[in-house]
Amino acid sequence: MSAVDRTAAAAPQPWWAAREVPQPPHAERLADEILTRCRGEGPANCVNRCPLQVDARGYVQLTAQGRFAEALQLVREKLPFPGTLGYVCAHPCELHCKRIDEDSAVRIRDIKRFLAEREEGEPHHILDCEPDRAAAVAVVGAGPAGLLAAHDLRRHGYRVTVFEKEAAIGGCLTQKIPSWRLPREVVLRDLSVIAALGIEVRTGVEVGRDIGLPALRGEFAAVLLLPGFAGAQRLLLLLDGERPPGHGRLLAADPVTCETELPGVFAGGDAVSGPATVISSLALGRRAAASAHRLLTGADPREGALPALPGPLLWRLDIDEAERTRRERTPVMLQPFTPPLAEGEAVEEAKRCLDCSCGLCVKDCEFLASYCRSPKELARQVKMGVKDVLKMVYSCNICSLCAEVCPVDLDTGAMLLAARREAVRQGVGPLPAHKPIVSYYRAGVGGTFTLAMSEPGRQRSKRLFFTGCALPAVSPRNTLAVYDELRRNYPGTGVLMYCCGAPAELIGMEADFARTCQAIQENAERLGAEELIAACPDCAHTLKAGLPGLKVTTVWEALAGRWSPPALRAGARVAIHDSCKAHHEPATHDGVRALVSGAGAVIEDVEYAREKARCCGFGGMIYPVDPKLSQRITQRRADESPLPMVTYCAGCRSALASRGKETIHILDLLLDQDELHAVARRKPTGSLARYANRLRTKWAFRRLQPASAR
Repeated sequence: MSAVDRTAAAAPQPWWAAREVPQPPHAERLADEILTRCRGEGPANCVNRCPLQVDARGYVQLTAQGRFAEALQLVREKLPFPGTLGYVCAHPCELHCKRIDEDSAVRIRDIKRFLAEREEGEPHHILDCEPDRAAAVAVVGAGPAGLLAAHDLRRHGYRVTVFEKEAAIGGCLTQKIPSWRLPREVVLRDLSVIAALGIEVRTGVEVGRDIGLPALRGEFAAVLLLPGFAGAQRLLLLLDGERPPGHGRLLAADPVTCETELPGVFAGGDAVSGPATVISSLALGRRAAASAHRLLTGADPREGALPALPGPLLWRLDIDEAERTRRERTPVMLQPFTPPLAEGEAVEEAKRCLDCSCGLCVKDCEFLASYCRSPKELARQVKMGVKDVLKMVYSCNICSLCAEVCPVDLDTGAMLLAARREAVRQGVGPLPAHKPIVSYYRAGVGGTFTLAMSEPGRQRSKRLFFTGCALPAVSPRNTLAVYDELRRNYPGTGVLMYCCGAPAELIGMEADFARTCQAIQENAERLGAEELIAACPDCAHTLKAGLPGLKVTTVWEALAGRWSPPALRAGARVAIHDSCKAHHEPATHDGVRALVSGAGAVIEDVEYAREKARCCGFGGMIYPVDPKLSQRITQRRADESPLPMVTYCAGCRSALASRGKETIHILDLLLDQDELHAVARRKPTGSLARYANRLRTKWAFRRLQPASAR
């Protein structure tokens, strides 16, 4: 008994059955890869390497557009001291600027200084705060780390008191860095944000001499020790006997949370790290403030904390490290500051920015644009559990265009296909809306609509014409005609009418798909076939993935250069709709175009052609799940050309024609005697007619005579 007969003899299964053969889930692994490598939410290298995560890309782009006030406020969202850092930042943001590949990094720090110095009148500090909280926080030290921590905590709604042993705030900014390097008026302008926020500052008060740490811990819900490097050494001496959280000459604190051994006491900045750059001290002050905020709101201080080291760069430089170092602009802190950029210079310098932002896949994909701003959002949802996002998981065309346009080749569809398999394993997929698809698939592998035979007059066939389901369903005549050409050009070609298993695979029914592949393999072996010639590009794609031991080609590459159909379309102008499942099949692309040109037609390719082909809207079995999205995808594809579109997938033809687009299957273009536009305007074949046509095709194959008898 053949595999086809065995399938027919088997008792019909309910549509939700066949969930055995569990496979290790890997949707989460693919989601992790997207979360790690996707550039959709950034950050650009400049942002990645900024200890404060200031949106350098954003404010440089605004500067290039002449939107200086907006650019400065974007800086202030993360850095309330833009003028100061415009002078003394060590600009780590510039070290891996992608522009270095071409010549040198964009002068990001100098642009920030330009923005700050261009502002006239009183500084437009960002002063909005969260509602006031009951808790009060003490910050010890009014240097860079302490002041930024106080700023952040006040904006979170806390009552903040800063203790500073000197007579004025600023720390190293006013007491250590000379004015020829950092003008005092620039610092004072920036630090005016502290008073503007209503932060209490007690100068001339030294913790450990004027007030003890136990007293602070009793009065305040949290205490942040941020006194700077020299202040830490003196503080440890003054707090001797009060269990000071010290380590050598520095305060000891967790590198991730800044927690000390004393509950509610945090430490950071130069007091923990040792002498550091201003930007690094600021970052540690922010880290301490963020940890204190999480603790005071009942959260785990580690939850959501930034790692101690920055993540991997998303934009890789093309030059080697030695050349990068040679092109690097080394920060110089021991020389007087240089003249500022003039407005024209700042704009031109900002225009050198390569705008390292992504979103290419979202721009090109209706599904992604409908469900997310970045694939990272979908990856996070998949990791939380597929059962809560089933509509999203089942609304992707699985066309892999995202991978084609992604600069790092990430395939969001592959993750969602794996999520569909996981949904089936969990018993929540496929969806009720998929019942008609499952029924159609079952018919495609059942005995009524399947056929496996050698070429009439032969016992075995080295190759088989794999008809798939769609072509016989819409055109028995063309199915027989193309088989006739295959027999003429490749004597001994047999026939295998069978579903390739794509419907089962695409909705996650991997056990059914595996059985389908096994049945196809067994039929090929029984007939002696080593090659399948597929009429449908989706079938070819699916068969190659599921049956790597068999050679798989398409009709179009097999017949190109061999078949010379009549030139019925002389002078007709057409566009080609490439199947999204043929992205990596240049021989198929070329074969189709050779046959269309051979018919006399003039081809005008659309933008999204060949390896960048867009889906017709029916891919991924999404229509019953999100019909409006499916229609938008189809319409977007149809609108790419005003010309009639030639397809080589019967399903694609049905999708485009359903939106009123003039669309013609390549076999109708080559064989139908009617006028081109009349053929292209025909309505898609209805569902009942499709079943009847498949039976007609099967019966016609069975009536064929040996080639010698014709």
